[in-house]
Amino acid sequence: MAHISVTDEEVKEWEPQLQQIVSWFNQLQAVDVEGVPPAVRIDMEGENVLRPDKPVQYEAREAILSQVPETEGEFVKVPKIL
Repeated sequence: MAHISVTDEEVKEWEPQLQQIVSWFNQLQAVDVEGVPPAVRIDMEGENVLRPDKPVQYEAREAILSQVPETEGEFVKVPKIL
């Protein structure tokens, strides 16, 4: 288990929510899946369906760039997340 610090108020608030989540997982574990083949997506039928990756020039680039908070040249600048 993770060692995290929580207040008594947080425990009182989160305990019922966590109990509900555990209850949902228990319900899922109770489902009989005997004989059901595993599937990632139902429409894949065992093959990976991909479209060709072709770059497309979007004609309304200026309209999009005018709506974003920050750009760098012709690109949308977004906050660093890592």
